Amino acid sequence: MRKYLTAKLLKVTEPNLLPKKAAIAPRLFISLIAFIAIYSAPIFNPPHPLFRSLFLKDNLAVVNNALNNVELIKLPTPPFERDSPGEVNVRYSPVNLNVVSVEGNNITDDLAWFANNNLSLPTYQVPNPNRNIAGNLPDYIPQTFNDNVLVKAIRYPTKEYLIYGNNYGDGKYLFIYDLKKRQFTAGYDFGNYLLPPDYPVSDGDFIDQSLTWIVPEDNILYVSHRHRTYAESSQGMNGYLTAIDLNTNNILWRSKPLVCNAENFVIIDRVIICGYGFTAEPDYLYLIDKQNGEILQQINVKTAPDYIIPKDNKLFVRTYDTNYVFEIQQK
Repeated sequence: MRKYLTAKLLKVTEPNLLPKKAAIAPRLFISLIAFIAIYSAPIFNPPHPLFRSLFLKDNLAVVNNALNNVELIKLPTPPFERDSPGEVNVRYSPVNLNVVSVEGNNITDDLAWFANNNLSLPTYQVPNPNRNIAGNLPDYIPQTFNDNVLVKAIRYPTKEYLIYGNNYGDGKYLFIYDLKKRQFTAGYDFGNYLLPPDYPVSDGDFIDQSLTWIVPEDNILYVSHRHRTYAESSQGMNGYLTAIDLNTNNILWRSKPLVCNAENFVIIDRVIICGYGFTAEPDYLYLIDKQNGEILQQINVKTAPDYIIPKDNKLFVRTYDTNYVFEIQQK
């Protein structure tokens, strides 16, 4: 059909119908029209791969530049308490956990645990080319911020919280996207949270404390920071929870160290449930008062907690090699 259309259009300018000089310009003009008629549709519907690539790159640049329009607030250095919780005396808590079941897992079967228990975290899957993961991000979420990559994208009903870092194990910057306003409304630089005031120089490359998880509530941002090596590498200054007042950007409280290096934590009533553990270190779940950061209860688990997820009136906890189910009792 396209060949036929071209031939039919070009046939109008047969040389024997026009003087030789007069025929040249119309032939070129009509040939151009034929070319446009034939190729314009494929270029735009669907886009030609070259044009599609250019369009996507331009669109991605616009999305990524959206973060540069946000005022980035550098948060002050937090306190770095050194004293670990040790043995904690049980205090009154409006939330109690009673063990329902304990069973071993295969260590690497995280996905099966989520699927079998119909559990999920409120996150998008972040693209990671190193692991051939395409991700499922909405178009408005930038995958990079300057030289940093998107590490985690946490979804809540009205806002989304995006963590960026130097690599996929890092977490230094936080941006907040307002779903109702459809725009980024705040940005925070947690660079002062990365390193404790003193540490062995030989361990300096391994103890950046990444922003790991975020729970917003009543204009307070509850955040966890951790590094992924032994506590002694940072002289015990690791695994903190911090409450930040978003009205003033001031710290309301910071927990003792070594209470939170799990992938996430949850808030039930006025209690934060988090977990800490590592090789050759004590492994616990902690119940923490969200109003002041004080430890209410300490629950021993076999190995380091990874995920803590409430569902109905139960709390599902996955540790390195053991799965727990607790009944949640609220007073």
